[in-house]
Amino acid sequence: MLLLFILCFWNIPLLASSNPNINCIVINLEYVNCTWTEQGNQKHQYTFVASFANDGKQNCSKYHEMNGANVGCEFPYTETQRFQTLDTWLYYNNGSLATNQRHQLKKEVKLLPPYNLTVEARKNTELWLRWNISRKSFHCIESEVRHRMGNMDWQNKKISNSNLFSLPFPSKKRYEFQVRLRVESACGESKFWSDWSEPVYWGNSKPNNNTASPVSMSMTSVVVYTVGAAIVLVLLSCLLVHSERLRIILIPVIPNAGQNVSRYLAAFFDNYDGNTEKWLSISKDLEKGFKPNFTERACPVREYRIVSQSSSVSGSVLSLPTDLSTDYQCMQSYSSASTITGSAETSPIQSPCQAYNLV
Repeated sequence: MLLLFILCFWNIPLLASSNPNINCIVINLEYVNCTWTEQGNQKHQYTFVASFANDGKQNCSKYHEMNGANVGCEFPYTETQRFQTLDTWLYYNNGSLATNQRHQLKKEVKLLPPYNLTVEARKNTELWLRWNISRKSFHCIESEVRHRMGNMDWQNKKISNSNLFSLPFPSKKRYEFQVRLRVESACGESKFWSDWSEPVYWGNSKPNNNTASPVSMSMTSVVVYTVGAAIVLVLLSCLLVHSERLRIILIPVIPNAGQNVSRYLAAFFDNYDGNTEKWLSISKDLEKGFKPNFTERACPVREYRIVSQSSSVSGSVLSLPTDLSTDYQCMQSYSSASTITGSAETSPIQSPCQAYNLV
């Protein structure tokens, strides 16, 4: 008897621990998802039954299976039923009860993550982040936005009943944004946040979790630039080879002064007889411009020599005019006076084109 009592007492916790535990959660305020687990591998196939506030039991309409065994159930509900008590039962295949549990679903709500996140810059002074949700409206929904610049720490901001977040005075660096949702406190706050949305980026740099794309893009750019430069060089080479004029323009030939000076001088004397105007190819009109178009008549020049007075001859002056060379030309008229010693005076002889020199 003592041995039987010990064995029964030993098997009681084992039997209790073998009963599955049921967890129920409201998904996106649309349906209830209940799952059950056993210690170790599940050995039994269960039938699930649920009831809201004694509204009557309803069998599971959609089971979740794993390895051929039922591990969960999904059934619809109304939003008002979230504040009611949910009773659940699990039965074995033979109809015997495996477990019965009661649940409060008020805080057991998990929303689906937002989607279609977009970032828009307004006049380079503000960033606007928008997102969509699977619900018809944002009533009773609280959003949490997290953002970071580069690899810095996340900064979080909570927003109620809205799908708009603004970030003032952003820099030109890369920004990363994510959003998650939950039911706010005014409508019975949920203890579960939705999963984070897919990240959205804004800025110059690429996201860190996509390292392959920037590398491939940079390699593609390098290949394109290299091929383009090679094509340009080939085209220039062809033009240089097939176009002598272009080659001379791009790479002018520097003349050799030592070899060409004697040739130029010989051509100057042999072909042009030393005529600079012909050698320089000066036009006739320009050549006539340098020739004078007026003439000047020659002016005779005379020299008067004064002879001193002797004792035998008084009061007389002898002037001997001497003709000089007419190579000089007169530009102005001069007047001169010869004075005889004594009281005698001689009037000067003036000529419009004569120069006088008193000796």
